[in-house]
Parts: sequence; structure tokens; C-alpha cells
Amino acid sequence: MDENVSCKKEVGVMLKVLPSFISDELYVIRAFNEKQEAQISEFIDNIEQHIEVAEVEQWFQISDDAGEIGVTQIEHISGISEEEYDIREMFTEIMPIYQRQAMLLTLWGTFECEMEKMFIYASGQESLPKKNKRDKISKFKHMITCLRKIGMPPEPTEEYSSAVKTLDNEVRLIRNTWAHDGGRDSKNKIPDGIEGILKKYSQIAISKEYIKSVVSFMHIISQELNTSVRNAAIAANNKKQADA
Repeated sequence: MDENVSCKKEVGVMLKVLPSFISDELYVIRAFNEKQEAQISEFIDNIEQHIEVAEVEQWFQISDDAGEIGVTQIEHISGISEEEYDIREMFTEIMPIYQRQAMLLTLWGTFECEMEKMFIYASGQESLPKKNKRDKISKFKHMITCLRKIGMPPEPTEEYSSAVKTLDNEVRLIRNTWAHDGGRDSKNKIPDGIEGILKKYSQIAISKEYIKSVVSFMHIISQELNTSVRNAAIAANNKKQADA
């Protein structure tokens, strides 16, 4: 076989197995979130179909000194009854808040994990360097800084820098209120006027539109970093081929 043909095939194989970090996971999570949102909307729109009625014995006071046990009907959803909660409000307004905070926590955890894997791959190091305790920055910003030190991305775009700023100064704080404080912004770290975010029932309520915007910011960062990693892998492979 011609050596040039063999070389081209080796390069082709290498290109096919170039790593892809973050993006693939984001696509899967986004698709799953969209299905969850469709199910939430369907449930809310048809809430009355999900409400069941059960008969229970109850004491009825007939007069000051007389009463009797009778049977009454109560509404419930999977055992959560109207005697305990306003079940319509609970299942159409409050529980979707918890559903979306779970989406945000999943996105953030996956994003940080994939960024760390990307750094380890690109740098050849065994782990992410430890953050200096004197540096009062988040783990996310620390990873961004570590990647920047190895030239990734070589020239961050304005869009990339803006996405980093929003994720670190806004999304991370919202994520932390749910991860550590049950969604309550007790220290008033979350600024007012964030599109897609409301303070409701003393908690930070996240809209489905906000979840979509978070995915978009992560995707911007993912694309630029992935391009940097792939270009570096191709350059290293070309150099290896030239030196062979």
C-alpha cells in the first residue's frame, strides 16, 4: 500500500475519534428537559383529570353537645389531599419550581464535570490544579482560568466572555441557592430583574425559558473550547506525522 495513502487513513481515523466534551451531554439533557416540560404542560393543562376522589369517615358536630361520624368526599392526587394542601396550586405552580431547579442542578453538575475532563485531556495533567485559597473565585471561574492558561480558547470571542460572565455571576448563584439553601436567597445575592427568574413562595422560581438560555450559554462555551481542543489535537497529530 502507498505510504501516503496509509498516512491519510491514519489521519482520517484520528479525526473520527477526536474527543467531544460538554456538547453531547448538553444535547441529551436539553432533549430530556424538553420532554419533561411537555409532560409538565400536559399535566397542568389536564390537572382535573389527575384529581381523584376518596370517601373518608369524618366527625360532624351537630350541636354543642352532640355529633356523629359520617362519610365525606375529599379530593387528592396520589394520596396528597385537599385537607393538607391546595392541591391545584401545589401541583401546577409549586412542584414545577422544584422540577426546574433539578434541571438546573443537573446542567451545572454535568457542565463542570465535562469542563474538568476537557482540561485534563488538553493539558495532559492528571487532575485540575488546586485553587489557591487566597483566590476568591468559583470553581467554574478557576477552570476557565486554567483552560485559558493553556491557550484555550486562544482568542476568546466577546460572546464567549459574555457567556462566562453570565454563568459565573448569575447562573451559578441561582444554582447555589437551590443546592445549599432550598432555593431561598437569604443573603440577597440574586439581583432583581433577571429575565425568566422570579422570587415566588420565598424561593427562586426558574422558568423553562431560563433553562433554555442556560443551555445556550453553556453551548457557546462548549463550542469554542471544543474547537480549541480539536485544533490542538489536529496540530499535534500533524506534527507527529511530519516528524515521523
